[in-house]
Amino acid sequence: MTLDKQRVLAECIEAEYLPTETSWRESKNNAFLLARHRGLPVMLIFGERPPWFEGDTISVGEVYALKCPLTSGNLLALQQKFPELKPVSLEGHDVTIGLGDRLGLVSGAHIAALAGTEAFPVLAQQSKRELNLTGRSYRQMLDDVAWQVFEAGYHGGYAADGDHLKTLEEVRAAIADGATMITLDCSEHIDPDAYRLDADAALTQCREKFTQAQLDGWTQTYCGKTFPLPEGRQVIFDETFFPQMLLTYGAALDFMETVYQAAIAAAPHAVSFEISIDETEVPTTPEAHYFIAHQLAAQGIRAGSVAPRFCGEFQKGVDYRGDIRQFQMEFAVHAAIAEAFGYRVSVHSGSDKFSIFPYVGKLSGGRFHLKTSGTSWVEAVRVIAMCDPALFRRMAAFSRLHFEEARAYYHVSASLDRVPDMDSIPDGELPALLDMVDTRQVMHITYGFLLQAKDEQGRPLFRDDIYRTLQANKTLLDTVICRHIRRHLTLLGAADSQ
Repeated sequence: MTLDKQRVLAECIEAEYLPTETSWRESKNNAFLLARHRGLPVMLIFGERPPWFEGDTISVGEVYALKCPLTSGNLLALQQKFPELKPVSLEGHDVTIGLGDRLGLVSGAHIAALAGTEAFPVLAQQSKRELNLTGRSYRQMLDDVAWQVFEAGYHGGYAADGDHLKTLEEVRAAIADGATMITLDCSEHIDPDAYRLDADAALTQCREKFTQAQLDGWTQTYCGKTFPLPEGRQVIFDETFFPQMLLTYGAALDFMETVYQAAIAAAPHAVSFEISIDETEVPTTPEAHYFIAHQLAAQGIRAGSVAPRFCGEFQKGVDYRGDIRQFQMEFAVHAAIAEAFGYRVSVHSGSDKFSIFPYVGKLSGGRFHLKTSGTSWVEAVRVIAMCDPALFRRMAAFSRLHFEEARAYYHVSASLDRVPDMDSIPDGELPALLDMVDTRQVMHITYGFLLQAKDEQGRPLFRDDIYRTLQANKTLLDTVICRHIRRHLTLLGAADSQ
């Protein structure tokens, strides 16, 4: 069946169904199109009525169409016709980037930022914490991304990350929903106090916690040994702090193996396995990273990426804080370990770490994963400041009130004392406040309080106004987000400067 695309688009406009031309997809007997009618998105299906789709037959000018709501059921049927709308594994890609969309609005902008780059995107990425704070489910997040992939006309593939999951049950649930990447947060199984023990106390605890056979095997394998790495680098295991390292990461290794065997290896589809050991105060030494990588390989666990706890501070929404020279030296070794064991080195809380991006790209040999999320929310807040200053002022005042509650979830150094009084700032200067560290972090971490706040009648205080403002200024929103993410990719060496 042949459909005259331009005629159909013209009929849609005449009937007040504003079409997104990029979404046009054709199958054997149908054409599929995303359009907005009275501000609400719908899917229009032209041609023969296909099975499995739910909707109402309507006339669109001189043609008929099936008008379908954007439900999970209709998305599933659409994905059966167009498999590229389903998330896939990250495997086979060297440069990957996680692009969390807390609002479910900016995946199209993320896709635009990727144009012409080497980076493969994780478009669906939200932690359990983020989902709880935004009042969304993992299924909702996946659906929002897939519909935006459809709308953008994107065919390049994307992944879906069950981000910072802490239990086997959470991992299984995410995989059942369709996750193609799991970031396993091992922080609750890492002992941050072990390195404070003296040698005798550490050795005593090791004998209580591990079997003698385990200790003998590890000692024989590692202590006093030198392990060569790519680029002429090496890791040397000194016996001095070996017991402390075992105590720090021993339980975490058991947890990794349990989750891998029970969920990752048993998954009905390919799942990339990322191990997060960064959510701790203890920086990951090269010895500890090598020990974990070597043990994983010995247990037959295939990691797609590992996120160490690097030196310095990776605070939310702002640039790297620390000795950049030290970071370069240590990151080079971490990247070499990742190369030796065949996975990507992963940088978490990677948003806006512009000063170290060139070193991440270069020292990893162009093989890394970068995880971002909150930065797209902050840039959306910037658009609100540009387009609705009154709303931004209300949001900022509310964020001040709830900042101390919010910082319980995030590591930030912002101080309300350094956040300017909004009443004294002209409207035109409000967007620039989001370039200030303290204002940016306050707005960054209070998103959940803003999105879930309700008045005494149970009506949203901000959510509806936030979405209304951003949807009314969608072109500007996409431009701002695209430019910001593109800056990340350019400094990482994954995109040409524009």
